[in-house]
Amino acid sequence: MYFLKKNILNIIICMLSFGVLATVVNFFIPPSSTTYEEYYTLETALEPNSIADLNILLNDTINNSSDNIHVAELNGQTNSNLLQLNITTESGINYDSIHAQVIDIIEAEGFVVQENLSQLTYETSNEALQIIIVMLGLIIGTVAGILLAVNNNNINTEEDIQYYLNERTLGTF
Repeated sequence: MYFLKKNILNIIICMLSFGVLATVVNFFIPPSSTTYEEYYTLETALEPNSIADLNILLNDTINNSSDNIHVAELNGQTNSNLLQLNITTESGINYDSIHAQVIDIIEAEGFVVQENLSQLTYETSNEALQIIIVMLGLIIGTVAGILLAVNNNNINTEEDIQYYLNERTLGTF
């Protein structure tokens, strides 16, 4: 118990220092996925089954590149000339190549894209990995603090003399 009484502050400081370092490391962790949402206008209106046919083609070609996420998806309403494209990327999936493939599929089906109305980007952080890194930093800091405390055999106070040497003291000089 005396060990904790003497060294608890140093252990806590070491633990928090490693926790801060782990938090700094978290700033450099890339997002787990990025979603690009784009809106296009078409020259002609969408037919009743055209969106379903385009999504089937995307599933057969592009969406096979990832087991975890649905890479590309098209949305739109029948008799409308507005087309929504959602592309979700993770590490190892290149947005530019996926985008070019989707545009090629759209044009191969006979649709002509007039203009890109807007593009929105959303990033999904890798929260589980960040929590693991911070917890690991706190655990490593605690272990490092305990190891430093075990190696600290300095006798600084009268209490240390009484505890470690089992000698009574009359006072300090």
